[in-house]
Amino acid sequence: MPVPNDRLDPQQLRERSVRRDALAKALVEARQRAGLTQVELAAASGLSRSAIARLEAGDASISSDRLWDLAKALGTKPSALLAAAEADDDAAKTLD
Repeated sequence: MPVPNDRLDPQQLRERSVRRDALAKALVEARQRAGLTQVELAAASGLSRSAIARLEAGDASISSDRLWDLAKALGTKPSALLAAAEADDDAAKTLD
């Protein structure tokens, strides 16, 4: 379960936002490559369409179990989604 925003300092909040945005971009790109709509991805992954929309907007975090479900539905691996997110320069800098 993610730490509530009010328990994070400003730097941690910025990093959370950058990381979520990078993963959101990776998810959107993977979904589009797979030729799926949000509704189709939701049905294939077991997540709700609104959960997909929140993830793709960078407004939510995801558990490792759900990341695996999404990856399977997208025809990829969780590591590929994370690698795509990590390839974002700003997200990679949060690892320094």
